[in-house]
Amino acid sequence: MGRPGGGGGHSAGRSGGSHSVSRSSGGHRIGGSSSSRPGGGSSGSFGGSRPSGGRSYGGPSGGSHPGHYAPPPPRPPRPPRPPRTYGRPPRAGYSGGCLSDIMAWITVIILLVVFMVIVMVGGAGSGGSTPSSSYNREKLDSGNGYINDCIYDELGWFDNESRTESRLKDFYDETGVQPYIVLLDYNPELRTDADKQEYAENWYEDNIDNESTFLYVYFGEEYDNGVPGYMCYVNGIQVSSVMDSEAVDIFWSYLDKYWVSDLSTDDMFVKTFTSTADRIMTKTTTSKDIVKYVLLVTAAGVVVFGVIKVIKLKHKRAKEEAEETERILNTPIESLVDAELKETAKKYDDSSQSGQ
Repeated sequence: MGRPGGGGGHSAGRSGGSHSVSRSSGGHRIGGSSSSRPGGGSSGSFGGSRPSGGRSYGGPSGGSHPGHYAPPPPRPPRPPRPPRTYGRPPRAGYSGGCLSDIMAWITVIILLVVFMVIVMVGGAGSGGSTPSSSYNREKLDSGNGYINDCIYDELGWFDNESRTESRLKDFYDETGVQPYIVLLDYNPELRTDADKQEYAENWYEDNIDNESTFLYVYFGEEYDNGVPGYMCYVNGIQVSSVMDSEAVDIFWSYLDKYWVSDLSTDDMFVKTFTSTADRIMTKTTTSKDIVKYVLLVTAAGVVVFGVIKVIKLKHKRAKEEAEETERILNTPIESLVDAELKETAKKYDDSSQSGQ
């Protein structure tokens, strides 16, 4: 009946929350055999043995010298390094300028988009098999403060109840829901899962005086055969707006994951509750969201690229006009007059020949 520690294959069976007049509840089982030690799994061992003794190198005749280190054969002489040339040789067919800038910016945009896709896909897939949260939930405002006395342990699994109760406050701070954990020893009067579910609902009624609590109850088995016992939850009336069926599935998924880990019972429950809070209070990023973000990033990159190109073209034209003005100012007036006369004469000759 003990909480398993080390890993191992397991399967989970869930029953949907059954709704009563006042509260919702539901059961859960974790299948598979595992260690009965509540404080984590047993340490593994590595098979095989590492050989001892030193290596031996073959001598000139191909033999070996057991138990002795022979020097390795000498390395062949390194060929002389070619003389270093400084400066970059000109590349054939390289025109530089505008085309080079365009290719550089296209490369930057592509790399940025790829980076964003990798980051978003990693974020979307970080939950593994954990169900997605389909919407952002609002923190429950029940008006009730956090109750620090929220663990009841008949099995003696927790190492430090008071410290764990303080750490569970993170779940309350993020969701507004009061967590409560009950671990019960074997009770022969509770023969079926329905009996245990009813017992958990009555336990809530008799021991909790608010409707803002998410109660988790574990029922120990008669024999310690390494198989976890039946577990269930009971929601207060106010809690279902946060811990709905989707959120409860997320809770069970994290519990399945951490139950067979090497975490202590204290850390396992704290990590289950805090991971659940982080997941359910924010909508999980989907593939559609990733495509939308990628398109936005690409569009932004194209706009930035276009703006930069317009600015560079304006600077280029301004520079060409300035160079032309400088050339005219630095040219002697006689040369300009001669050039003008030659141009006029050429036009006159052209018109005369066309008239004939």
